[in-house]
Parts: sequence; structure tokens; C-alpha cells
Amino acid sequence: MNSLVQRFLNLSSFDPEDARKRKFLNILLGSTGGLSVLAALLGAYLAIRYPEFNEENLIILWGSVATVAGVSVMYFINTYRSGKVAAFLFLAFLNFIFAFSDTPDQIAGGRSTFVFTIPIFMASMLLTPASSFLFAGISSLLISILAITVDIAPNSPAIIGFFLLAFVSWLSSRSLEQALGELRTVNINLDRVVNERTQELAEALSRERIEAGRNQAILNSIADGVIVFDNRWNATLANPAIKVMLDMPPELIIRKNFRELIEHPRVSPRSRTLLNSMLEHGTQPIGFRIEWNDKTLSVSAAQVYDNQQNNTGMVIVFRDFTREAEVERLKSTFVGIVSHELRTPLNAILGYAEMFKETVYGPMNEKQVNIADRIMKNTQRLLGLINDLLDQAQMEAGKLTIHNQPVRIADLLDSLHAVMDKVASDKKVALTSGMDPNLPAIVIGDSARLQQILINLVGNAIKFTDYGKVHVRLFHQEEAWGIEVSDTGRGIPTADLPHIFETFRQVENDATRSYGGFGLGLSIVKQLVSLMNGEIGVVSTPGEGSVFTVLLPLAIPEETPAKWRV
Repeated sequence: MNSLVQRFLNLSSFDPEDARKRKFLNILLGSTGGLSVLAALLGAYLAIRYPEFNEENLIILWGSVATVAGVSVMYFINTYRSGKVAAFLFLAFLNFIFAFSDTPDQIAGGRSTFVFTIPIFMASMLLTPASSFLFAGISSLLISILAITVDIAPNSPAIIGFFLLAFVSWLSSRSLEQALGELRTVNINLDRVVNERTQELAEALSRERIEAGRNQAILNSIADGVIVFDNRWNATLANPAIKVMLDMPPELIIRKNFRELIEHPRVSPRSRTLLNSMLEHGTQPIGFRIEWNDKTLSVSAAQVYDNQQNNTGMVIVFRDFTREAEVERLKSTFVGIVSHELRTPLNAILGYAEMFKETVYGPMNEKQVNIADRIMKNTQRLLGLINDLLDQAQMEAGKLTIHNQPVRIADLLDSLHAVMDKVASDKKVALTSGMDPNLPAIVIGDSARLQQILINLVGNAIKFTDYGKVHVRLFHQEEAWGIEVSDTGRGIPTADLPHIFETFRQVENDATRSYGGFGLGLSIVKQLVSLMNGEIGVVSTPGEGSVFTVLLPLAIPEETPAKWRV
């Protein structure tokens, strides 16, 4: 099944940007086609079951069949011809559908006007950034024509809003394409340079005893910093460029042991851990980064062998990666800014929908109340995704901090049930919880972030549990306390377990695709646990369920007020 999905999505293209857009279009076409097939089946059933409404049922049936046919043609064009043509047809098709989705007065100036923002936003992702202005004009023209047909004035605020959205879409899409292009160029050049130079150094060092002068000349000409170590990790050679990288002259580095360099005060604690791991376990990673004072350095290491294939030491190449690291930081900042800017209009939409639902502007019929409720639910889902993006951007930028204070353990479970009981009951999943009697009533921690960890883990468990229960247990273990979330859901394939905590990573199956999301929930949980100096683990059996366990250091207030005692 997975291979069929990949064959459906993947496209052969020399341009990675074109391949990305066409793959995204195939996802949209597949989703639209699937929904149309379901609608066609529903129309056929209704035509048989309720012949008295045969005209409306046949409209649903043939409309769905026509949609499936149109989507199939667009998929063929996207896969075998032109992605841009297919994308334009798809967006025009959406505008056509939206134009007949409601009454003309509601489309031109009422509840359905906002649907025309969808093609505007999608145009910048599927076509070019500037194409969002084209579809803003098309949407404005459509609602103006519909307004004229029902003798009302064109909706000027909506038209202005369309072009404002087009401008924001153009700006964000253009910036993202530039950032992706620069990042691809940097990565390609970096991989090529590192591979070429590491290989050059490995070959040059094998001839060191015969061509010492030539090797020295090669090292001196390399712009990256190079240190050669013997098999006892003593530095035997360093090129002049190392002075620029480490702010240390080569004479000071030579004859120093690798351990002495690791303990240098300019090395950050995290980088010291990485370098110690390379030393103690004898690993030679392809490449990783360290922080040396205010610089970010890319480190590549390779073992050196003589003509008899005996290990004679190691060569380590340092490359200044500060600018590339800054580009990545700016990318995270960009995601954070865009996510923050999206929250304001979404909150406004949510507020207006709540006002409509509560009949602030007058009575509403059942259909209108249902539509308002649907708008609220989808807006809340979008806000949840944006909050995840903001947390991820803060973590990548190193701006998210933990605020420790006394936390009552029982309050965590009370808050969890207040938020998640309705979600669990809607899905007919039992949500239960328990607390170890040996666990102190109060611990030191960040209440908001602990609550976020619980809600993410429990929400994930409920999402992938079709029947049965989800159980939360808070327990005490020596000098730590922990959170255990177990479920009777679908489980996680063994091959995917090592990757479930990676950013933007989801298990590739029908369940994850149907539930959607960015794949940030578990990644955020793991990063929060790490910030709290804790650990997280998972045990899962496909078809039987999963158990997530979080262990955190146990800290208790020196004086616990009587009101907090059990």
C-alpha cells in the first residue's frame, strides 16, 4: 500500500521545486478524487433509496462523476505533461465549484465569501508566488458578477481582503522559495566540498613520509581548518587556516591531545559532549556541528590508513558554518513570524463564528448553526497547528525556557480530564488516570509545559485508538517521577519507532494521512522533556497499542504548605 501511494505521489523532475509543487498537487487531486468517489456512491444510494428526490440525487451523482473525471485528467496532465497547467485547471475548477456552492447573495457578500481565499492562497504554493494576485482578481470578478446578478453592491472589503491575502501569500511564498533555493545550494556545495577534501586528505596522508613537503603545501592552500591526529589522538599537523577557525595558532595546537582541545573554555557544553562521544566510542560521523566561542563549525572526520591498511590516525576538517547556521535560524524565525501573523485573522474568524453561533446578530437556523460550529472546529484545529509551529520555532531558536515553580500533581490530571474527556467521549474511547500513592503531592516544574506534554501524548493516543481505552499513570521511581500514557490503539511499526520523535515526521500510513497534522506533536514533547533534563521512551506492538513513558528529575519544595498536602 505504501509503495502504491509513493508511486502515485512521486514525480520525476529535474527541478526539485517543480517536483515539490507537483507532488503537493497530486495530494490535493487524490484527496478531491477520493471525496468525489464517496459523494458519487452517496448519490447513487440516495437515488435508489429516495426516488422522490431523484433530481437532486442525480445532480450529486453526476456532479461527483464529472469531478472524478476532471481530477483524473488533471492528474494525468500533472504527472505526464505540465504541473503548471494542471495546477491552473485545478484552481479554476475550485473557483467554479465555489461559485455554485451557495446562493449568489451569500457567496457575493455573506457566509460563503471566504471560500474564495482558498485558491488565492494555494496559487502561490502550486504555481508562482505572483499567481496569487491573478486568482485574487478572478475571485473578485466572480463575487462582483454574482453581486450584480442579485442587485447588490460588490463586496469591496472582501475584494480588498483578497488582494491583501494575495500580497501576504506572494511575500511568504517568495521568501520561502528563496530560502529553500539557498539552502539547497549550500547543502550541495557543502557535501561536495567535504567529500572531496576529506578524500584528498586521506590520500595525501598515506604518502606523508615520502612527500612531506608536498602535503604541507596542500594543507596550507586549503581554506578550511585541518588537524591531523595520530592513533593516540595527539595532534601532529595543523594548517594555517585553523587559526582563523579556532583563534589559536597551529604551533599551540600541535602536540596537544584531543582531550585538551575538547576541554577548551570556548567549546560549548553540548559540543564538548559530541566530541567526547567521538573520542570515547571511536566513531567517525560524516559530519556534525559544534559551537566554538561565537562560531558554528562543521566538523568532518576520517581515519587515515597507510599502504598496509594500518590505522595511522585521523584527520579532522573544520569548516566555518556560521552563515549557514544563521540562514537556518532565519528560516525558523520566518516560520515563527508567519505562524504568529496567521493567528490574528484566525482568532477573528473564531470570534465571529462564536458570535454567529450564539445568535448575537439574530436568530439562525440549524444549518447555519452547524456551519458556524464547523468553522469554529476547523479554526481551532488551525490554531493548534500554528501553536505547534510557534513552539517548534521557539525551540529551534533557543528562546523557549522552562519556568519552574511548585506544581500540584493532582491538578495536572484534573486539567487533563477537563480538556480531553470530551475528545475521548466523542470517539467512544475511555480515558482513565491514576497516581502512585508514593508520589509527592507537589513537585517543582513548569505547569504549563507539563500540561502540554500530557495533552499531546493523550491526544495522540486518542487519535490513533479506534476502540478500547487510554490510561494515564503518574508514578514515582527512585529520584525521578514519571508520566506513562498507554493505549489499545493501532500501535507503531517497529521500523518507524526510531523516527517518531523527528520534526515534521509521521508514520506513513492511511491513519496518519486521514488525521492530518504537521507531525510536530511528539517532536515538541521530546524537546520539552529534554529541556526539563528528562527522558522519553516508547514501547509499541502493532495492533495492540503503545506505551509512552516520560521520566523527569524529582524536585520537591523545601517547605510544602499544608493546603498542598494530600
